[in-house]
Amino acid sequence: MLNRPVEVTRKPLRGLLFKLFADKLPAPAATATAVDRKPSIDYRADIDGLRAIAVLLVLIFHGGLAFFPSGFIGVDIFFVISGYLTTAIIMKSLNNGTFTFSGFYTRRIWRLQPAVIALLVVTLIVTTLLYLPDDYVDFLKSEKYTSLIISNQYFSKVTTGYATPDAASLPLLHTWSLAIEWQWYLALPLGLWLLYRYLAKSLFKAAVLGLTLAAMALALYLSYTAPEKNYYFFTARIFELMIGSCAVIFSTDTFRLNRLSATLVCALSLATIIYCATLEDILPGFPRYHAIAVCLATAALLFPGVGNASITSKLLAFKPLVFIGTLSYSLYLWHWPILAVMSYMGIALTPPMTIVYFVSTFVTAWLCYVLIENRFRKARLGFAKTLVVLMIVPAIGLSLLHAASVRQEGWPNRFNQGYNDVFNGLKASVPATREGCLGVSDGADPGCISGAAQAAPQILLMGDSFSNHYWGFVETLAKDANLAVLTQGYPACLALPGIYLYDESKYTNGLYQKCHNAAQRYYDMIAKRHFKYVIVGQFWEAYLDDDIVTKLDDPRSPELSRQRLGTAIRKALDIIVESGATPVLLENTLPMPEGINTCLLQQVKLRGLMGSVEQSNLCATAPWSGAKEPVLEQLFNDLKAEYPDLIVIDPKIVQCKDAACMTTVDGLPVYRDIGHVTDYASYKFGEMYLKRFGNPLKVAQ
Repeated sequence: MLNRPVEVTRKPLRGLLFKLFADKLPAPAATATAVDRKPSIDYRADIDGLRAIAVLLVLIFHGGLAFFPSGFIGVDIFFVISGYLTTAIIMKSLNNGTFTFSGFYTRRIWRLQPAVIALLVVTLIVTTLLYLPDDYVDFLKSEKYTSLIISNQYFSKVTTGYATPDAASLPLLHTWSLAIEWQWYLALPLGLWLLYRYLAKSLFKAAVLGLTLAAMALALYLSYTAPEKNYYFFTARIFELMIGSCAVIFSTDTFRLNRLSATLVCALSLATIIYCATLEDILPGFPRYHAIAVCLATAALLFPGVGNASITSKLLAFKPLVFIGTLSYSLYLWHWPILAVMSYMGIALTPPMTIVYFVSTFVTAWLCYVLIENRFRKARLGFAKTLVVLMIVPAIGLSLLHAASVRQEGWPNRFNQGYNDVFNGLKASVPATREGCLGVSDGADPGCISGAAQAAPQILLMGDSFSNHYWGFVETLAKDANLAVLTQGYPACLALPGIYLYDESKYTNGLYQKCHNAAQRYYDMIAKRHFKYVIVGQFWEAYLDDDIVTKLDDPRSPELSRQRLGTAIRKALDIIVESGATPVLLENTLPMPEGINTCLLQQVKLRGLMGSVEQSNLCATAPWSGAKEPVLEQLFNDLKAEYPDLIVIDPKIVQCKDAACMTTVDGLPVYRDIGHVTDYASYKFGEMYLKRFGNPLKVAQ
């Protein structure tokens, strides 16, 4: 609180950049009262208790316990607390005339970075020992972006969403929130300083409130326009931190609810947080309305004269909760890498392993707090040296390490010769341009043409990413038939005309327009180019439970979707036949058995310390009943009867025999990731198909 009067006048921005890191900013002249700008930042134990609730929600959610299926809202609580505390610190120093940018950033760096550097070092050691080359290169890339404080942008691009299977073994996934924090620290001090210095008092609070409401509206807009990615966006999260700022800006020394009123408000706020944590299915498009409710509830618990005037503040100040809250930063830093490594090693979260997860998280967090976080909390160097030592040097070092890992292909020699043979065998069969033909549908890239050397491709292979993994299979058949193949594909898209995929969990009441547009371009190309064969390859089973519609307001049900799937396939076949091409439907290999590659490679990762070659051999096949998905089997049988020239190719007839399917070929894994086959297996299955069944692409010639 200021006892001296101050005047806030508008001043030109000239020379602003020269003042940003001055030792002291000049205090405004004193003529008008600004008492209500003065926050109190005295220690409050209840805030540590609130931190404890936040981190426990996150730990329980990631631990797979059913109590809080939306426990990820703990991160939103952290954001509000961070906005509250950092704003209180800055506002106090602005009112005292002691604020400097250099001082703020020096304290923030020393508060956060030592523990982060420890995290980066330890995870680097662990992944060097355990992670296979490709995964190791990806990890080092995430370390680089973590050190550059933009890991939220990186993970928004390399994962299909938050809490998805492809993110489960990324040790630094959780640093997306630390990146948001740092991006907030880059925006907050300058923003507050400008508003404080150049706006009159009457406009200051209005500007803060207006910006907060605008940020909230932007988050809601993004939840509808980019719902599968906005979880990681700073622009979708800044309102949460700004709500914390509002709890400071709008507080005064004179406002205080009576004990009963404050307790009712805070009890309702806690109930709102717990209620939202127990809800299911609020993740699509998050942060949305539930996030706003959680953030407002958190702000009420923080608001001076409310949160610290209630009985709930005594409950939140319960010593065990305060202890957990004290460790909350370290708990958050270390819990996810432990889970990610367990996931990578195929260690399931059984009840005993869940206990191991919690115990190891708390022990590691306590050690980090005692040895790193608390010891290096206070600044030990000036701003320039701090920036160089704790930010710039790690960023440069990790960027160089990642670049070296790319050149050295993840240093496969870290493992034994047996793995090197596997690595080299898989690498040798990878087509250089295959991945570049995903996400395209214009047919313009000559790198997407394979097979026999021809002036123009006579085969079009199209579909989702599972069509792309058949590059080797189809190229083998095409070469044997002296034909060239144009391969085009869009991940998670049905290459069928006239339909949309409606997926509320990803697209939030919207249609998947890019899939629809890509399919339209495919069929325009088919009509113009007159291919000999058009091959549609999909992971067909994956779309049976999707909502397939023709427009946004179509009624949706599994039965209607399957009817529309059949109608769309028939429409596709009609277009293909009318163009003069022979239609080919390419079925899927056996869906990847759960944990199969972990089983195959576990003894490699552990250098033979656990498992054995004999145990790995047990993973070389997977049981198969021989039965196909009945809906698809009936549909394909009907289509073959309706379209006499239709060719249906099922790679399972070479992968599977005698109620078992191969998961290795010549000792090399069949699967490369969540279900796609390796290029080696793709080519090998093509050779096996030719040998056993002949070439179906010679039938129409």
